[in-house]
Amino acid sequence: MFSRKIITLSIYLLIVILIFTIQPSLMFNSNGEMKSFGYYNNEKTTIMPVILLLPILALILFIAVLIIECIYT
Repeated sequence: MFSRKIITLSIYLLIVILIFTIQPSLMFNSNGEMKSFGYYNNEKTTIMPVILLLPILALILFIAVLIIECIYT
């Protein structure tokens, strides 16, 4: 019915909108700015920045949609 790319893209965009709306403290500081990658425990760095999470999320979503499609077809 729908292509796996369209399904993956729509789920991905929904999650990205949620992340930027909620602004979790793991990825954003109190000013709403994105934290950069780093190991130090301070307000400016994090081990899971948004720029690292988004490509990983895209790959996981694509693989999940692919597996679900293979199971049900």
